[in-house]
Amino acid sequence: MRVTWLTDLHLNFLDQERVGDFVATVRREQPDVILVTGDTAESRDVVGLLEQLGRVAALYFVLGNHDFYRSTIAEVRQRARATSRWLPAAGPIRLTDATTLVGVDGWGDARCGDLASRIQLADWRWIGDLFGLTRPQRIDALRALGTREAEDLQAQLAPLAPPRELLVLTHVPPFAEACWHDGRQSEADWLPWFTCIAVGDALRTYARQHAGTQVTVLCGHTHGRGEYRALDNLVVRTGGWLPGEPDYGNPIVQATWSIS
Repeated sequence: MRVTWLTDLHLNFLDQERVGDFVATVRREQPDVILVTGDTAESRDVVGLLEQLGRVAALYFVLGNHDFYRSTIAEVRQRARATSRWLPAAGPIRLTDATTLVGVDGWGDARCGDLASRIQLADWRWIGDLFGLTRPQRIDALRALGTREAEDLQAQLAPLAPPRELLVLTHVPPFAEACWHDGRQSEADWLPWFTCIAVGDALRTYARQHAGTQVTVLCGHTHGRGEYRALDNLVVRTGGWLPGEPDYGNPIVQATWSIS
């Protein structure tokens, strides 16, 4: 089975002709399955654009922060759930006899880095759930979101017979060491908003309890490419662009590989 991984496409930056060109690029990969780790577009067009990609091959996805822009988390998730391809609702998916797929959206959950960070994200303005909050309220809201993501992941994993290979999709890197930008780990003032520690803790616990399962996490969010091995059987691949490459308006295929 051929798997193609996409992340942080931000297709809302493209006109329909260029979207068609990118869909054709994905088609040339000849995938059997397409995996999307968030930030496909914004709330108004994310589902429609995912459906275009889903005409190429079977597609499974999680949502990223940009996918909620100009709406609320609940409203966008309701539309994502209706597609039957949004992983928190659709998974676990048995891709092959050896490989099972699960996923959660993930949120920068303000559990590491510099909480006095002066970084201002557009999320605070464009996601209804986060608009108008004070800093303490925002930190509490983000931590609650991260906790729920970890609980959702644990609920998917609990009844699962441990597979030989577990693929986990999430948008936000689950460890600070997996938060890459321009070829290096992100600075402390970015980490609270670009790392989901609660999900990382859940992944580490699962991997330790199931040493015979190779856990591979695919994520994005930082626009920086890198790999981090948290345990012998737990590796995180963060999708993005190489230093100096354009990102917004330049969707790319992260990788295509075969699984058995």
